[in-house]
Amino acid sequence: MTSDIAPHVRGYVAVFVALLVLTLATVAVSSLRLPAAPTIAVGLTIASVKAALVVLFFMHLKGERALVVWLLALTAFLFVALLALILWSEADHIVAATNSQLQTPN
Repeated sequence: MTSDIAPHVRGYVAVFVALLVLTLATVAVSSLRLPAAPTIAVGLTIASVKAALVVLFFMHLKGERALVVWLLALTAFLFVALLALILWSEADHIVAATNSQLQTPN
C-alpha cells in the first residue's frame, strides 16, 4: 500500500517545491526595481504558471477527460471576454472625460 502512494506524494512535493521557487522568483522580480510594465508582465507570467500547476495537479485536472478541460477553457475564455467587453465599453467614457479635460476653453 505504501509503495502505491509514494509516487503520488513525490509528485505533490515536487509541485509544492516548484510553487515555492516561483513564489521566491516573484519576490525577487518585485525587488529588482524594473519599470512597471516588465514587472507586471513577468509577475503575471509567474502567476499563470503557478495557477496552472495548482489546477493541473492539486485540482486533478491533468487526468480529466478532454471534454471537461475544453468546457473549463471555454468558461474561462467567456469570462475574460465579458470582462474585456465591460472594460472596453467603460474605456470610452474614461477617454472622453480625459479628452474634455485636456481641451482648453476659448
